[in-house]
Amino acid sequence: MIADREPSNKKFQMDSLDGLRGLAVLLVILSHTSNREAYFFPGANFAGVGKSGVFLFFILSSFLLTYPFLEKGEEARSKNFLLNYAIRRFFRVYPLYFLYLLLALVSSLVIWKLIPTDSPVGIPFVLSSDEFVQHLLLQQGKGVTWSILVELRFYFILPVLALTYSLLLKNKLLPSIGLTLILILLSQVIWPPSASSVNDPSLGPYLPIFFMGSLLAVIYHNWQKSPLSQDRKQTLILEILGLTATVVLLLAIPAVNYHVYGEKVPSNYYHREFIIWGFLWSLVVFTCIGSPGVLRKFFENPFLRYLGFISYSAYLLHMIVLYVVDEANFEISGRAWVMLTITIVLAHLSWILIEKPLSNIRLSAPQTKSLFGIVMLKSPEASHAPRSISRGCPGTRPRATPQSHSYHPPAGHPRPSVPGRPGDTPAPQSARPHLRATDHTSNRGPDKTP
Repeated sequence: MIADREPSNKKFQMDSLDGLRGLAVLLVILSHTSNREAYFFPGANFAGVGKSGVFLFFILSSFLLTYPFLEKGEEARSKNFLLNYAIRRFFRVYPLYFLYLLLALVSSLVIWKLIPTDSPVGIPFVLSSDEFVQHLLLQQGKGVTWSILVELRFYFILPVLALTYSLLLKNKLLPSIGLTLILILLSQVIWPPSASSVNDPSLGPYLPIFFMGSLLAVIYHNWQKSPLSQDRKQTLILEILGLTATVVLLLAIPAVNYHVYGEKVPSNYYHREFIIWGFLWSLVVFTCIGSPGVLRKFFENPFLRYLGFISYSAYLLHMIVLYVVDEANFEISGRAWVMLTITIVLAHLSWILIEKPLSNIRLSAPQTKSLFGIVMLKSPEASHAPRSISRGCPGTRPRATPQSHSYHPPAGHPRPSVPGRPGDTPAPQSARPHLRATDHTSNRGPDKTP
């Protein structure tokens, strides 16, 4: 399953971040099942941890989308690059988002007429026609869609911020840190955390988290070129910092906090500590990509990576599953496991049928003629055959086909006669067919995400 999913550019592929994305969606699901008193294990109450997963999504998105801008440099300001960024972000998020809202709208209009109820019923929530339009225009966010509004709004800001780091500050570490600190301070003054509401769809309160994710891309860009990245002592220190941040994040789970300190706190007690969440998750992310230690190996786990691939579908669809299972009043043991299993199945189908095909839509290269300049690639690797079948290693000579296979004697030596071909003479050197090694990596474009 993992082998079927290839990034548009393997240079920007980091397996452990797929696993972190899987953890993020798992935290959200764990929180929402716990809110319904459906536990995976007795006493395993994860209520309130969903926000932590959403904030991890924010960090990953800003890091992964900023990093290609830094690597591409001047090319990132080109019209083709920026249009590709916009097109891929749109098709990554909007189609499934639209279908999710359409289900809510249609169910709100139909269900209460088919089944006698005192008020309209919608799956996963009631949505009127006006609210449907407001959601599409990013003006309103019900249920889990609030975070999608936040991300989509940041997508408009990210190119400006990334190009500032890359072209104006030349990816220099200290100026980038200084600019980020100023932006975080300004955002805290303009949108104080204390003024934010529960599931606030406004971008402002969460800007510090996004800024930290983008700054992390600058730090990693410099880290790769630094001799410190090859220093075992430095990577060990980084691993210790990452593990420490992980422990603190575990203690921030209200139920864990209670078992350790014996004091109950509300499930939303830490939800407005945006800077702390951003800093802790940034440490974990940086450790996963900067140190070949325990955290990286853990998050390269195939199951977590798989959850990462289907995370967007799972994030939206799990609320539908939870709603239907609750309304059906199934008296079954392991209700949480049933919810998770159904969610994974539906999310996998959504990923195969909707997300994966649409992820291959991008702007064609300038020299390629196509309808409206948009093409859909058969795969992100420009439709090359699998390496194990025909490509061999990159840069090596492809295997000759029966049509192209022929014997060429050294210059000045006659070609040996072949039975059935009397008088056969060698072709001139200029007319002889030859095979040319092909570089299959030059056409990979930038990306991704979440």
